[in-house]
Formats: sequence, C-alpha cells, structure tokens
Amino acid sequence: MKIVRYGIRLENLTEQSAEMVRQWRNDDKIRQHMFYTASISQQQQQAWFKDIDNINNFYFVIYSNNKPVGVIDIAAINWSRKTAQSGLYIYEDACIGTDVPVRASLAMLDVFFLLLGINKVYAKVKGDNKVAHAYNTSLGFVKVNEIEGGFEYELSKEAYLQKAKQLRDSLMKLNGKGATITLQTSHKTDKWVQE
Repeated sequence: MKIVRYGIRLENLTEQSAEMVRQWRNDDKIRQHMFYTASISQQQQQAWFKDIDNINNFYFVIYSNNKPVGVIDIAAINWSRKTAQSGLYIYEDACIGTDVPVRASLAMLDVFFLLLGINKVYAKVKGDNKVAHAYNTSLGFVKVNEIEGGFEYELSKEAYLQKAKQLRDSLMKLNGKGATITLQTSHKTDKWVQE
C-alpha cells in the first residue's frame, strides 16, 4: 500500500527497506524510546518481517521531500472489532520538531478511520517519553491503562475527527485535500483517490 496525502508519502515496508528500518531501530536515539531495547539482528528482522507481512499489519516508511525519514504503523488490526495498534518514530534529525510526524499520522489515520473502517487505535508509550505523551494527546488519544514501563493510549474515530479537525483543515488548505491510496498485488493495482 502507498498513501500520498498532506505532502507526505507513506510506502509499505519491503524486505529491502526493512534493513534500513532495522538500522534506524538499533540506533540509540530510537532504541531508548522502545519497550524492547535490545539490538535487533538481521535474522530477527527477517523473521519479524515475514510475521507482519499480511493484511493485519501495515508498516510504512515515511517519505518527506522524497527522502525516507521515519516509520509509522497501524498493526495488529482486528477487522471484526475494528481496532488496531499504532506506532511512529522519526529517524531523520532535520524532521524532528517539524510537522512531518503530524502529517504522517494524519495521512495514515485518515485512510484507516475514514476509508478502511477502523474505529479505535491504541498506542503504547514509555513512561519517560514526555514528547510522545504530549504528541498523542494532541491527536486526541486518551490514556486508558498503565502498563509495565509506561501507558496505553486509545484514540476513537470520533475523538480523532474532533481533536484533529483544525490540523486536518489547515493541512488540506496547504496541500490539497485528496489522498491517493495505491494497493498493489502481483496481479493488479487498485488506486483510490479520496477527496
């Protein structure tokens, strides 16, 4: 799947990009914010990729100005309950503290809430990651559980549409309101454009 919206491009993780993501994930600046802090080997990454390469998990490389800058995901999707887990990190230092994470989050959440029928998204944040706590709250996530080492947040479709309305409206004015979603299989390519 590829999503283009708000001046950001999200491209499904591939076997090739998974190695770049592994190197990012093993960097101390990213690893310190993860619940699992051990270094990940190539073999572990390959096994993980095979496990998540399905219709219930969407890991995207975030592209800003045609450069890969981070990772965002919506995973562990339960299509019958319409729920999922989500995560995000920005690797490129030049994009930290910019609107790139917001644009990536809104692009992905718009598609999964508005087009693909997800109703609730959960995120886990380490207790000491104050930036992530503030960021999730700004999108409408609410803290619902204390978990070992941090907290679990929940975002409903309704809360998202209400809390992120001003952000979405501003980004639509700047970048246009359409979203292009491309689904590719070995047999065909389907493309949707959301207005």
